[in-house]
Amino acid sequence: MTPSVAVVGAGAWGRNHVRTLHELGALGGVVETSRDLRDRLRQTYPDVPVWSGLEEALERVDGLVIATPAATHAGLAIQALEAGKGVLVEKPMTLDLRQAQAVQAAARASGATLMVGHLLLYQPALQELKHQLDSGAIGSVLRIHQERLNHGRVRSTENVLWSFTPHDVAVLFHLMGGPPESVQACGAAFLQSGQHDDVHLELAFPGGRSAHIHASWYWPGKQRGLRVLGDQGMVVYEEGDQSLTLHRKHLRGGAGPDRLEPVDHGQVLLFLGDGEALRREDQHFLDCLATGAPPLSDGQSGVDVIRVLERAEAQLQAGILSLTEQA
Repeated sequence: MTPSVAVVGAGAWGRNHVRTLHELGALGGVVETSRDLRDRLRQTYPDVPVWSGLEEALERVDGLVIATPAATHAGLAIQALEAGKGVLVEKPMTLDLRQAQAVQAAARASGATLMVGHLLLYQPALQELKHQLDSGAIGSVLRIHQERLNHGRVRSTENVLWSFTPHDVAVLFHLMGGPPESVQACGAAFLQSGQHDDVHLELAFPGGRSAHIHASWYWPGKQRGLRVLGDQGMVVYEEGDQSLTLHRKHLRGGAGPDRLEPVDHGQVLLFLGDGEALRREDQHFLDCLATGAPPLSDGQSGVDVIRVLERAEAQLQAGILSLTEQA
């Protein structure tokens, strides 16, 4: 039987989970504190129970998708896990490492499924990229560049680091085979005091590999994608059209720049697909609830992402403090 899942929070993103789970025949109800939203939900989904509190949902469903503001994630997730319910918690999993570890501990104690909504991992193009890298299509991976830039929704409760980069950090873990050894962060807070709007992360991985992430919500246009540089080629992933392009470029020769010769054998489109990542993510959650299999984006991966973000945040705030002290 298909597990029954309630969505907690039917706002800007939660309503997409509501629609998707309803299409999958798994929507067991919706928890929403806004009366106006509850009324709209009842009109749109007259066959679906709508509640104002979590307690009623816990008595009726097998799992919950938590799509509320990030500051509420930990408390709601722990309450659901302690009741033995599986949880898919949206990104960021929490806003600090201590809370993330508490959520993970609750999942381990109850044995319930804990999954984090790192949506990009469920894009078919990203899955194909992982396959290409593992099969040696560009040789050894040397470096990855990621961009998440937009003239976008500015938040007051979380900065662009916490709002934009959790997906990208999770993708790096997936492509690199685990978390980094270190992270360096710098950025600028120019729209709200102390709230960074533009951030750069430099991450070091085992084996001399590295990655860079640039995130901004004050940018002239939308740029979302990544470039993977290998010693035998390069791959470009464009998130907008879900394309994956192999560039057959590398440098041939021995040590020293004067002995290296550029090689370019053209490029080939490896993948061009749909963007139904949310459907795949929600279906994966349902499968994990039904079988007990560990999710691709499990609780430990969520904790590892928060650990990197918290360390990066500390460096960003230290930069602000040092400048203030100098002034």
